[in-house]
Amino acid sequence: MARWDPPNTVNANEQIGRRLFDEPLLVGSAGQPSFSGLLLTHFEEKRGDDFSVDRLGKSSLDRKVIAYLKPRADAAGKLFSKPKSFGGWAVLHAREIKKDRARPGLQIVASPVNDPEPNDNVYHAHIDRPADMEAAFFALHLRHLFTTYGKVEPVAPASVSEPWWRRFVDPVLKLFGL
Repeated sequence: MARWDPPNTVNANEQIGRRLFDEPLLVGSAGQPSFSGLLLTHFEEKRGDDFSVDRLGKSSLDRKVIAYLKPRADAAGKLFSKPKSFGGWAVLHAREIKKDRARPGLQIVASPVNDPEPNDNVYHAHIDRPADMEAAFFALHLRHLFTTYGKVEPVAPASVSEPWWRRFVDPVLKLFGL
């Protein structure tokens, strides 16, 4: 079966994902639990008013689309002034972004990137920031949507090359001292 060919418009059932890169965290006092939620910095867009996202599947996460996007996300992480490792996506359905709540819904626009590999991305889209919404509030609003109605889809590091069954066999061998 071929990889999903996205249409020119973003449908309500599509899975929309924001790439998550590792961020340096402040070290707190001893015994203080570390923050495990989505950081606001993941939702701050420094390249303009359009919030960049990936279309991850027609109605659910499409593993072939993720396999296509992962090397591109890994390459994008190397472009930061201090390279960052790619850890996955914050994911939710497009309908949750488009839905009218306390504010009118946001618009998601398909915007494929036709650059040479690995900078190409046929699954690229962006969310338009309304003119009356400040950038900081926009980032807070998006973090709220992804945290409340979405989930985090982690990806395995590129260096993992051992078979899946190894996770189950190694603890048993260790138990018997082998």
